[in-house]
Amino acid sequence: MEQKNKGMFWFIQGNVKVLMICRVLWSWSTSIIYPFFSLYILALGGSSKEIGLINSLGILAGMVLYPVGGYIADKTGRVKLIGYSTFLYAFAHIFFIIAPSWQWIAVGQFFSQLLLFYMPAMNALQADSLPPGVRGKGFAVMMAVPGAIRVIAPIMGGYIIEWYQKTSPVSDAQALVTAVRVAWSVAFLTGLLVAWLRLRYLKETITEEEGTGAKFSFMEIPRAIIPAYRSILDSIKWMSRSLKIIVIIEMFTSFFVAMSAPFYVVYATEIIHLTEAQWGTIMFVSGLLGIILAFPLGSAVDKLGSKRMILIGMLLAPIIVWSYQYAGGFLGVVLILCGLSLANTMMMPAFSTIIANIIPRARRGRLYSLIGERGVMISFGNFWGGGFLLFPPAAIGAYVGGWVYDLNPNYPWIITSIALVVSFIMILLFVKEPEEAQH
Repeated sequence: MEQKNKGMFWFIQGNVKVLMICRVLWSWSTSIIYPFFSLYILALGGSSKEIGLINSLGILAGMVLYPVGGYIADKTGRVKLIGYSTFLYAFAHIFFIIAPSWQWIAVGQFFSQLLLFYMPAMNALQADSLPPGVRGKGFAVMMAVPGAIRVIAPIMGGYIIEWYQKTSPVSDAQALVTAVRVAWSVAFLTGLLVAWLRLRYLKETITEEEGTGAKFSFMEIPRAIIPAYRSILDSIKWMSRSLKIIVIIEMFTSFFVAMSAPFYVVYATEIIHLTEAQWGTIMFVSGLLGIILAFPLGSAVDKLGSKRMILIGMLLAPIIVWSYQYAGGFLGVVLILCGLSLANTMMMPAFSTIIANIIPRARRGRLYSLIGERGVMISFGNFWGGGFLLFPPAAIGAYVGGWVYDLNPNYPWIITSIALVVSFIMILLFVKEPEEAQH
């Protein structure tokens, strides 16, 4: 049957449906509280420098096992690695629940990000499960549906914190800590459910011919470390010129995005004097805009081409980031973060499509472990990029960000916007779309 004779969302079946359901559950539970992660660190005695340090530690931890996750995903399959590792990742959240000080958050962030090494496998499974002709809108829908929950959750988080602050006979900081611990407890239980769903319902996409035929076991991880790291050089050599340029751009921007991302909420509350509830509302409005635009912009990727959509988003991004220092109040922050949501909704499905179209299925796990699948994303909470090659610059950027913000709260937006202009020029001059999409 031709695609045009099928329903609009015919591709939402099998693995795609399961992945979306799991992301909806995760998005709801974690997005209640992640927008306030930096405020939690401050409430437990940290400063802007500790915010940078904790984010940097998490990024460095994520780097360690990422190549191993990608290597195992291509050799023994995706599904069991994803499911069992999700259980471990969920248990790492216990550190956030019981943290008496910011140092415990640092430990929790280290272990939780270390255990996200299954992400290359999940990204590869997602790309495997989407047919080439609908990848643009497919990636857009898979980002938008969980996003529908993600935009509501921060409002809930903001009002939960505000309720505890108004009704508890303790300081606002201590009330925030209590609210966050309750939310992390819910996230932990949700993580256990998600892990079970992934193990029970996801179907393997790697055949014995494409892999090694071996079954996944955690005992394989120590044995896979050396060959996984050796495969990095082979994967880099394999990359086409356009893919190498995309990787260079990702590495370059990850430094600056990680530098500024944790401080949007700090700037909003300390400099602009917004409340936690107002910040949650802003997350809702900006996220809702992204959801509304996700399908039409994802379809535009399939019709107009990935590079054009990336260029439009990348042209808007530096202007919007620069404007954050002039937001002035609630309405200004709403407009600016809605602008970033628009730019991300253009760029993310476009980057995901061009990367998936370049990389063949048998190499996706290893390549995604190096570069991620999203391309450039302007985070305004925590840095969410994923890829071994992206982690070192992002870790340095996150650490430097605390010092830069402490020096002058406006510097992160000025520096990041200049870096995004450079990235736009590099994409314009050097990135080319593949003539034929890989399956």
